[in-house]
Amino acid sequence: MASFGWKRKIGEKVSKATSQQFEAEAADDKDLAADDANWVYATKRRKEVLLEDCVKKSRELKDEGASLAENRRYQEAIHKWDEALQFTPEDATLYEMKSQVLMSLHEMFPAVHAAEMAVQRNPRSWDAWQTLGRAQLGLGEIAL
Repeated sequence: MASFGWKRKIGEKVSKATSQQFEAEAADDKDLAADDANWVYATKRRKEVLLEDCVKKSRELKDEGASLAENRRYQEAIHKWDEALQFTPEDATLYEMKSQVLMSLHEMFPAVHAAEMAVQRNPRSWDAWQTLGRAQLGLGEIAL
């Protein structure tokens, strides 16, 4: 009677061509794993570049808004600063400059709100505190 066993000898029923194809696919998988690591690094690097681009774009919009405000084109300056705030929402100077322009337009409640945002973002900024005080005086409500 023939004996039955679960174990086979390696390569007993596998052709040489199939074995080589399997080894080639395994080598390709190793190359893909190396490419995956490079892909992760490239994604992280791209994210850093995008953040740098956001800061740069925000700075450009901030400068454009400042020059518009100097030329008394206040509404356009506010729009530029709002665009800049989309890129860097934590920039206290943008809120502070926006508050000053809103006071020039006699829009006191939005000016107080923008000044409060500036103080919230940077509580150590004396410019922000001074602008908040001026806006509250203009509104007539010092104890807000």
